[in-house]
Amino acid sequence: MAIFELIKLLIHGVEFAAKQAQKHQPERQLDPSLYTRRATSILQYIDIATNAMINDGKKEDEVKTILINMGLHEDHLDVVLDRAQRNYEKWFNETRSRPTLTSFEIYEQLAQSPRPIAKPLVDIVFEPGEDHSFHFCALINDKRYYHLNGRNLLYAAANQALKSAPIILNEDVAIRQSTFARWGGNANNPFLRVVTINDQREAIYPYLQTDIKYNFYPKQIIEWNNGHPVIEAEIDGSLDKDTPLCFFATDYAVNKQSYQSQSMIEVQLSAFVLALYKSGRNNNDIDQQPKGFKPSETFSNKSYFSFEGVILEIKGTAVDSLSIGCVMAVKFAHNQIPGKHLIINAYVSNDNIKTDKIHKGMLVTGRLWFQGEIASTKAALQPIRP
Repeated sequence: MAIFELIKLLIHGVEFAAKQAQKHQPERQLDPSLYTRRATSILQYIDIATNAMINDGKKEDEVKTILINMGLHEDHLDVVLDRAQRNYEKWFNETRSRPTLTSFEIYEQLAQSPRPIAKPLVDIVFEPGEDHSFHFCALINDKRYYHLNGRNLLYAAANQALKSAPIILNEDVAIRQSTFARWGGNANNPFLRVVTINDQREAIYPYLQTDIKYNFYPKQIIEWNNGHPVIEAEIDGSLDKDTPLCFFATDYAVNKQSYQSQSMIEVQLSAFVLALYKSGRNNNDIDQQPKGFKPSETFSNKSYFSFEGVILEIKGTAVDSLSIGCVMAVKFAHNQIPGKHLIINAYVSNDNIKTDKIHKGMLVTGRLWFQGEIASTKAALQPIRP
């Protein structure tokens, strides 16, 4: 009997030790690359390496650095570099023995060649891309985004979007989107958008649909260098020629030619609020004149703004049972012109509301991220306008 009791004590001891060890194990984190772009296929990496050698005169070590920075795993480096080196040697052997053309032959060749492609009307620059972490934090709050619970929600919604038909399609590039209704959220706003190339996921970001439209005059396109081809960009310019503004183009992957070739486009503009405060000069009057918005000094990208606006309407919404928020119609000053104003639909989570409560007619301040897309003829959601 004593031996039997001793065995029971040993079993309980082992179970207790196992539970204690499990408690002290760090929570499993998902790979951050799940929410950033998977740049290219192996064949595309080979093209990038070959072009770097031929067009830019890059050496093997320089090409290696470029590929690693673009996301190529080290296991594939030797294969890509070997193939690119062979392509380079083939090109070199085929071109070095060509006889030099006479000036007449060059002139004749140019005369017969197709006309050069017209330069884009809008200036295009390149900058390192974002991974949308701030935008996901605005959607489900930062505490959830940086833990497994929130990441799993985004992962599930992204997978659902991948199984759906594209809402916008341009050759092999498609934009798909999913609601959060399956996980206790609303059946419409906000959404999760997924960009695919040849049905492979390339980018994910939150999306707020609206039918509020403005004439926008682009001056510069800031393409995000997240891979090849470029599918994400911010569009810098002005609303109605007098209100400076920059927004992340949620449809750039399929509509980049329209952004690059038009001096004026009609856009649907919305925003995600990163932080919302009650203004110190609040009069709780829906007719009061807010100061508007200006570029944020906190962030490097141009699509972030600090603002002061008046809440015109509020409609509650949810991503799931743990991420609750609302979509607001917010009135902004129109370039300080008395009597004129802009109305933007914006989403804010309860966690990002830094005051006891918000209500219609309240003057609020904070920081937001503008997004937009070219207005289409498709039926959109009904706006929340006064």
